[in-house]
Amino acid sequence: MGVSNYTQGVQQAKEYAERLQVRHAYSTNGDRLYRIDMHTGAEGEVKRYPSPDELWAMTYPHPNNWRDRFADVPFEDKSGTWEARYYQHNAIAKALDAIAAGRDRILLTLATGTGKTFIAFQIAWKLFQSRWNLSRQPTRRPRILFLADRNILANQAFNGT
Repeated sequence: MGVSNYTQGVQQAKEYAERLQVRHAYSTNGDRLYRIDMHTGAEGEVKRYPSPDELWAMTYPHPNNWRDRFADVPFEDKSGTWEARYYQHNAIAKALDAIAAGRDRILLTLATGTGKTFIAFQIAWKLFQSRWNLSRQPTRRPRILFLADRNILANQAFNGT
């Protein structure tokens, strides 16, 4: 019984990376390691997995203070009882990346039942905890207006249900 080819899972890794919207994907047989950069298309064998700091530097080669501040704030998970789905993570990350890049307008379009209230809360949470505000100076917490067309939605965001 021989060791399987370490590139056997490359297509599956690429599909997952595309779905999760991550830059780097890996395939391994437990002995050898193959890396795929989804942005540049570069692929090849590597000797080891990168450390979290190395992976962050490879994914975000240009510094951005707000992106780093947002990343330092963990999601509010209500002691592990509240967990974002992968597409919610993607929506939150895209919105925060746009804010970090200085964009003034952001539109998120999501289907019914995808957790728009949860996403809005998590974005507000990260903005509030990182002290983001229009001055772009982290000297005070922002004031956030949350509008909902039904009381139940506002209560859902406030109570985390």
